Amino acid sequence: MRHRRALRAVGIGAAGLLAVAAVQSPAAASYYSGGMPSRTFSVRPVGINDVWIGYLDSARGYWNATAAGTHLTRTSTSKNTYTAGRWSYSWGGRYTPSGSGSSRTFTIEVNVQYLQARAGDELSRWCLSTTTHELGHGLKLADNPSTTKASLMKYDRDPAKVYKPTAYDVSEVVKYA
Repeated sequence: MRHRRALRAVGIGAAGLLAVAAVQSPAAASYYSGGMPSRTFSVRPVGINDVWIGYLDSARGYWNATAAGTHLTRTSTSKNTYTAGRWSYSWGGRYTPSGSGSSRTFTIEVNVQYLQARAGDELSRWCLSTTTHELGHGLKLADNPSTTKASLMKYDRDPAKVYKPTAYDVSEVVKYA
């Protein structure tokens, strides 16, 4: 009987330690394995007008103006593509990588229908925020980093206010270079 009580006490103690360990686990990394192998890459606009090319160019410029060491260019020959369209999906932007290592490429799609339904008078900033966010995936940043700091990569950001990389985002790009 004492043996069973001792085993039960050990079991309860171990369960308690596991529960505490689960609560006190380190924050999840913001690294995204689908990112590009370098902070230098090009993007090709596909099937979009000058307004959308402007969003792409502004988003590239936001990243390039930071201390993250990025060099994002727009070319007509890049295998990486950026487009915008009207899809009845429940997402504003999508980054889809393919290949790996130096053969990695990506497609970015911005869902105008989704953004228009939510942005109100701030559609331009929402488009900029979404485009800059999706380029962040190319720079190895994951969605929803576990941080209390402001981040372009958080889903719950206000896209009208957070449409450029934050200091936190820049530090994470540098960390995962």
